[in-house]
Amino acid sequence: MYGQRTRESTSGTRKIKAVVEYDGTRYAGFQQQPSQLTIQGEVERALAEVTQQRTKIVGAGRTDAGVHAKGQVVHFLTGWKRSLKELDRAFNALVSDDVAIREMAVAPSDFHARFSAVTREYRYTILNQEVRSPLEARYAYHHAQPLDEAAMRKALAYLVGTHDFSSFGQPTQGDSTVRKIVHASCFRGGTHIYVDLTANAFLRRMVRSIVGTLVLVGRGALSPVNVKEIFQARDRSLAGSPAPPHGLCLVRVNY
Repeated sequence: MYGQRTRESTSGTRKIKAVVEYDGTRYAGFQQQPSQLTIQGEVERALAEVTQQRTKIVGAGRTDAGVHAKGQVVHFLTGWKRSLKELDRAFNALVSDDVAIREMAVAPSDFHARFSAVTREYRYTILNQEVRSPLEARYAYHHAQPLDEAAMRKALAYLVGTHDFSSFGQPTQGDSTVRKIVHASCFRGGTHIYVDLTANAFLRRMVRSIVGTLVLVGRGALSPVNVKEIFQARDRSLAGSPAPPHGLCLVRVNY
């Protein structure tokens, strides 16, 4: 339909910003990995098929294996001469059913999906009821034991601000483990508990490790102040195990 050969574009390129939504269940994370199915690889495959140009995308965040996104942002260069509406429609027709571009626009030349981002917003969803839900099994972490969301919320408040979060994760690039959490909330909606975190950036597995530690607070195994002591100790062995990836979603990237 779009030809048989993939070629490099050498002129007339545009920088495109796109908002990507995906179900990360069957993917080994966002970032390209040899011999692994990844979001980056799938998006690049579909773009190349549509545009007949080898296209490399850059994402705002490197979500882990099994993590979902509603508002992942990517940028890429393309020599596609037709309208963005046609590119959007053709891409969504050819990409796998568990990936979609929600928005697409021409970006300024100095825009960078990762480095231009001011904050990232994540939501972790816990299904807190005795019986598991097959319909929610891909998108919410089922925890049968009752959780005290008020205690979890109190513990979470200690993490707001600029801190060394090495107790909760590893750097994705460089050596710094200092991050700034600008918003943190934990609230219940019926049988669901939602943990929302907004920060300038996150360490690898940081959100999931925080949630895993909050679950211990909700069960009464830790007190809220213990969470403050854990992150101040800068010792990963003191925090809870990371919560499962399928409860996590990258909701929005702000610029």
